[in-house]
Amino acid sequence: MTATLGDAPDWQGYSQWRAGQGTVIDETISLGNPYKSKVVVTNWASFNLYAVLNSGTGFTIVVTWFNDAAYSEVVDTQSWVLAVSSVLNVTMPCLTPYAQIEFTTGESGNQVITAYFTPQNLAVTKATYLTENNTVSEGNLVVPAGGSKTLKLPYVTVGPARLTLVPQDTSGSLRVVAYYSTESGATGGYLWAGYAPTTYEDGITGEFFTPPYPVAVYIGNTDATATHECWCYCQGLSQ
Repeated sequence: MTATLGDAPDWQGYSQWRAGQGTVIDETISLGNPYKSKVVVTNWASFNLYAVLNSGTGFTIVVTWFNDAAYSEVVDTQSWVLAVSSVLNVTMPCLTPYAQIEFTTGESGNQVITAYFTPQNLAVTKATYLTENNTVSEGNLVVPAGGSKTLKLPYVTVGPARLTLVPQDTSGSLRVVAYYSTESGATGGYLWAGYAPTTYEDGITGEFFTPPYPVAVYIGNTDATATHECWCYCQGLSQ
């Protein structure tokens, strides 16, 4: 007998099990007015969550896992902060049968977001970030006298990262700092910092760990009288 959709006791035929049932979330949230979505993932191994800020300042995604259908017994939570020019694309293992996805913000004004929730029959043991191209690279980057340039990683991930700065002169005037930012875009904390060497085209490389926040690279010129040029490359290596 050929199995058809609905034959399985949990109403998941083969096509559903393979393809999943996705949900698109287009919402406008504001301070004190979050958006919450409760999902049942009993028969799925994992789910993919993709989210982006369309307009506004920033927001936070909180996934809370519950052990019961009444959504009262909390087992675990995970959260990520997104801001302008940052994207989340993560596959998470289903820790319990029930989850709540909350989109909230502490910023004034409206935060317009788009998110995709897709349950999957893909076994993962931890949060896995689908970000092979989570890199930022600038060659022949001219930093103005006494000024700075900022480069942003496109994805929010949790994992190791590597940063390389190669100066195009021997002045040693360039300072590089990797940092993470809050919902508002303010600096949340430094992740790594260093100065350009005074040897021509002899670069400096640092390694650090990215938290679930937007990450950026600041390049400052301590020379107030002349511009200086460099090459900068940063890559997030999500685990």
